[in-house]
Amino acid sequence: MDMGSFKIDGTEFGIGNIKLSLDNGLLNLQVTGDSSVFDRLMDNGGSEWDWALYAPKIYFNNVPYKGGILEIDNSVLNRYDIALYMMEYNDFTGIIEISEGNINIQGNVDLMGKIMPVSITAVNPQ
Repeated sequence: MDMGSFKIDGTEFGIGNIKLSLDNGLLNLQVTGDSSVFDRLMDNGGSEWDWALYAPKIYFNNVPYKGGILEIDNSVLNRYDIALYMMEYNDFTGIIEISEGNINIQGNVDLMGKIMPVSITAVNPQ
């Protein structure tokens, strides 16, 4: 079953795992790239991602969320535990929206000093 798309700078990492909870107005979400897709990227040799050991992961821990679109800017990053992890914790800015059926994350990540677009769309596992 296709769970969605996890792209960084146009490279598709697929969706490997989604953990989502929304309790007492606090969002806890973790989306991990598909390790088999990541392994295929590494097997091709010469990948721009060959420095990485694992598929990327984005997470939002205990972030206040009342539904709709949540904008993640630098002030939100400074107050809450939000990052895209790929060998190190990288700042993510953009938007997240969770609806009954879907998770939509769009924005940018500062990855090794380069700003790269991030696009994640996934089926809500709830």
